Amino acid sequence: MSKYFIDDLMFIQPLGHEPGIKLYGQVMGVHQIPLTLALQSCRRQHQDVTVDLTGVHYLSQSALETLVSAADTLPPPGRLTLRAGPELDLPGRLASRGWHETQSLQLAEP
Repeated sequence: MSKYFIDDLMFIQPLGHEPGIKLYGQVMGVHQIPLTLALQSCRRQHQDVTVDLTGVHYLSQSALETLVSAADTLPPPGRLTLRAGPELDLPGRLASRGWHETQSLQLAEP
């Protein structure tokens, strides 16, 4: 996969200062494949991966599920860190599905 992905709704680029990706725009269910490929590319090189969602205005439930599934597939002690502003309400959305207890998933402040 290319290091970047772009369509009319979303843009993915690698993080420059830590292993991971930064997303911009609206992340929808149709982005499952490019999102999964970008995360797999990061995981091949690093145990811990960060997904920076601070540039995301909308995150669909199915896209959030893709992120949680990616965290579930990390071998211990690997972690997927989600960084997002309060407008995405990740703590509440994760708790409503019981995903907040996923050991390999953590939230970080922007």
